[in-house]
This record gives sequence, structure tokens and C-alpha cells, in this order.
Amino acid sequence: MERDASFRQLGGYAAYLVAAFSILYAVVYLGFVRTDGGNATASATAWLLITAGSLAAAMATAALASYVGGAVGVFLGAFGVAYSLLAATHGMFSAISDIQGYAGGDLSPIDPRGFATFGLAGLWSLLAGLELRARPGLRAIYWQLAVVGGIDLILLFIATAIGSTPFVLVTGGLASVILGPVFWAMTGRLLTAER
Repeated sequence: MERDASFRQLGGYAAYLVAAFSILYAVVYLGFVRTDGGNATASATAWLLITAGSLAAAMATAALASYVGGAVGVFLGAFGVAYSLLAATHGMFSAISDIQGYAGGDLSPIDPRGFATFGLAGLWSLLAGLELRARPGLRAIYWQLAVVGGIDLILLFIATAIGSTPFVLVTGGLASVILGPVFWAMTGRLLTAER
């Protein structure tokens, strides 16, 4: 993977978009979908925000992987793009289902119970955080946030798989309102500040 500063800067802007889409998703989901489960428009909008955030994450994960470099960077890049594209496909599948009136179960054949959207994204974040731990010049809070955010996303996948609404709300709220947006904003800053 080429260590290209302009590519990483573009990925930094994409990371800012991931943070913004995450917060917008939380507003739509908590403000409109949770309060009115039959609101297909709000549900479709929430899924479209997941799709947009996942597409931005494909670029952001590849850019952060470029920053890491080496064999680990290649692995993180491939893993990040793969989970992001699966999550984007899940989001689009669910948005189209809502728009066409097929909502009811949220069991995507592409991403059952958010395996990529939450589980693989969490594993990627955990691995990226552990790799970033060894990077000189990075504040410890950055890699710690990636690790905690990764664990939270993995727990969110488990909560979704077992159908625990309170556990989903706690882990999902942390992921979409605090841990995810802060990590991605810090990633955006890291990648756009690089010369």
C-alpha cells in the first residue's frame, strides 16, 4: 500500500464524515425510529446514514492503514474496506426494504444481525488500537479509545444477536454518540494534519 500523504488527507476528511454520520444516525434513530417503530421514512433515513458512514469508513480505514504501513497496514486496509462495504450493503438493503414496505425483521442476508456493521467493525477498531499503541507521538487516549470502542462494538453485536434492547441501547448509544465519533474525529485530525 502506497504511503501517500494526499490519500491519507482525503481519508482524514472521510473520517470526519464517519463521525458526522454517526451522530446524525443517533439523532434519527433515537429521536424518530425508537419513538415510532412504524416510521419507515425515519428508519430508511437511519439506514441510509449507516450506508453513507460505512462508505466513508472504507476510505478512512484504508487511509489509517496507510498511516500504519507495512504488512499490518495492508491487513488493516483490506479488513477495514471489507467490513465497511459489507456494512454499507447492509444499510442499503435495509433502507430499500423500509422504502418498499418490507420492513419487519431486520435480518439482512448480507450482514446478519450486524456481524460486519458492529462485530467486524469492532474487531477492526480493536486491532487498529492495539497497533497504534506502539506508535510514537500519539497520545495514549487515541489508541485506548480505539480499543474501548472496538470492545463496545463487539458487545453491541452480541446484544443485537441475543436481542437485548437495553444492552443494544447502552452499547449502541456509546458507539454512535461518544466512542465512534470521537475516535473518527481524532483520526480525521491525525490524517489531515500530516504533511
